[in-house]
Amino acid sequence: MTFLNLNALALAAISLAIAASPMTSVLAHEGHKMECNDATIKAMKADVQAMPDGTPKTTAVKEMKSAEDMMQKKDMKACMTHLQNAMEATEK
Repeated sequence: MTFLNLNALALAAISLAIAASPMTSVLAHEGHKMECNDATIKAMKADVQAMPDGTPKTTAVKEMKSAEDMMQKKDMKACMTHLQNAMEATEK
């Protein structure tokens, strides 16, 4: 196989692995993997707390509450959605 074919094969394998994996984590800002767990909730809450008051902070607080609620209900997909939304609000 040529180098180009190997790269295409590797990319296809990575894409398949990502597509097949459940959505229980996302890449957080700074490239860190974020999971729906107590440690992530605590870290995100600290980030939100440090935000200046305003609409983005209000949005992030609501999303964090929803993420916690979903985590308690063991709905990790919904939890990750709310964590992602909170993270996006912290970046505004």
